[in-house]
Amino acid sequence: MSHLYDSAHPQPAGYRDVDVRRLATERPPGLLLVDVREPSELEGVLGHLEGVSPAPLATVREAVAPWPRDTEVLLICRSGARSARAAAQLVEVGFTRVMNLRGGMLAWNTEELPVVRTPPGATPPTLADVRDTLRARLQGVQDSNVEALPREPSRAELTAALDALQATPPSRLVDPASFERTLREVRDLLAVARPGGASR
Repeated sequence: MSHLYDSAHPQPAGYRDVDVRRLATERPPGLLLVDVREPSELEGVLGHLEGVSPAPLATVREAVAPWPRDTEVLLICRSGARSARAAAQLVEVGFTRVMNLRGGMLAWNTEELPVVRTPPGATPPTLADVRDTLRARLQGVQDSNVEALPREPSRAELTAALDALQATPPSRLVDPASFERTLREVRDLLAVARPGGASR
């Protein structure tokens, strides 16, 4: 059994949270990585970790059913929320060494840790590209205030803008679901973005 599990942060549901940096430096041999996102997400902008077993959240119990209950399992998703639910499910069915990747692939990408991307070698966007994408997606949406973003934005400025939009959506949204999808997609881009001006 690994030190990774023993040093991870216990949660009330019986699993433990693991920090992305700790996993990157202390990944023990034999640790089973299970990504509970949908298959299209594994090939999306956030990519996936090498060696993951895909098992969408709805199928995770069936996917792990044949494994011994003392198997060390680390669950991964986009932000850590779905994988936390999956971790709790595994504890409920008797797994004793279950971990959740805190912050998920968003945190992993933000820390610039190794990721498998499709297509290989795809160039990540710059912070200016993310700003431009946000402006273009919200063009014409009243009260969005994305025009005020600086020419050379920082990750913190873009994160603050997304947080503000999330907390106080524009007053006259025609399609709230589309707006939420936009914020999610731009957060994904921000997680993989690198400093610099627009690459276009």
